[in-house]
Amino acid sequence: MLVAHTSTGKRISLHTGYSKEELRSIQKSSGFYCPQCNEKVQIKAGNKKIWHFSHVPGVTNCTLSRGESMYHLLGKKLLYEHVIKEFPNALLEPFFPDIFQRPDIWIPPQIPIEFQCSAIPSPILIERSKGYISRGMTPFWILGKKRLKTLSSTTFQISSFDWLTARISSVNHLPSLYYFCPVEAKVYHLSSIVPVTSTRVYGKLDSYPLCEYSFQTPHHLQPSKRDSPLFQVKSWLNAKKQWRLHAFKQNHQTYRQLKILFLKNHSTLTYFPSEAGMPVPFAYTLQEPSFIWQSYVLLNSIIPVQIGESFQFSSVFNHMKWLIHKKIITLRELPLITDVHYSFAVMHYLNLLCYYGIIKRVGKKEFVKIRDPVFPNTMDQALANDFILMESGVKHGVNILFSGKM
Repeated sequence: MLVAHTSTGKRISLHTGYSKEELRSIQKSSGFYCPQCNEKVQIKAGNKKIWHFSHVPGVTNCTLSRGESMYHLLGKKLLYEHVIKEFPNALLEPFFPDIFQRPDIWIPPQIPIEFQCSAIPSPILIERSKGYISRGMTPFWILGKKRLKTLSSTTFQISSFDWLTARISSVNHLPSLYYFCPVEAKVYHLSSIVPVTSTRVYGKLDSYPLCEYSFQTPHHLQPSKRDSPLFQVKSWLNAKKQWRLHAFKQNHQTYRQLKILFLKNHSTLTYFPSEAGMPVPFAYTLQEPSFIWQSYVLLNSIIPVQIGESFQFSSVFNHMKWLIHKKIITLRELPLITDVHYSFAVMHYLNLLCYYGIIKRVGKKEFVKIRDPVFPNTMDQALANDFILMESGVKHGVNILFSGKM
């Protein structure tokens, strides 16, 4: 930690230019105490590492007693030094006793900034976010750049923990994440996130030197620096190919139940209809790959309906709700993304099925079945159908996720 208080309650910030001798004198005369637990802390003011306070040995009941890495301390220091240039009233490590929380930086009145380098239990991060929100504040989580694994220029691996800090762009309504590298002094913005699997995503990664980054208007409120397709269509087709080649090996309950449904329809998971596994808005609300939950929609809610027969959106939604209740389908935890619901993804998928001629909308939430989806008989047929449907979707721009060229 970079802030402590004395026995008289005076706030001591290591950012304000105390000398080593002054700090040692204060420690000897009145001591330093943790703003959160009020236990004694000691100054660490060496010549090589960033000066900081740490709890004396034996204190274990304070969340701040776990210690912070030099990477984290440097990042917090650099971020604060930059923030106060824009917001002179910003505070370093203020403590809010009503919610028992202490953000790394606070921009009054509404923006607590947290620089999170290591994973902590998900319930703790969710509780902290909700604590800020209960105070009418919007937490701004910035992750350590070391957490982001780049697989290609447009493909990244992010953990379920990182997803907990995702925010929604007001430009294209897709999730975005922030990362900071204190060694490079750069802010990274991963925007237009489209999940492919539970951990692999497509996205656009922009970087900004910290000295040029503005907290006045965070970049999730602005368009990306690069106006390019959300992902390479060939990459999505390749993902579908990999699902077809390897999904049958999975033995999780989600896959076991789906395999049974395919067998009842005289097919296998490898040959799921090409109308499944399609990119649709709000699919990020679900952890499973799109071919999984969309296959469930087709097999549970569309195929059993007779051609020419009508059905309501509520029947499809209730099937999904049951799958979630039984933990066959999993919702992604997104504490900072409000006003969205997985039902939005389901409705967008039904709209896509309308475009492909499987169903037809006849009311606000009423549909009529036109035909059955096609179960391919060979891998070549499956891949050919995948290409044809994707090509048509891109050509006609059936939703925001169908962009670019084949």
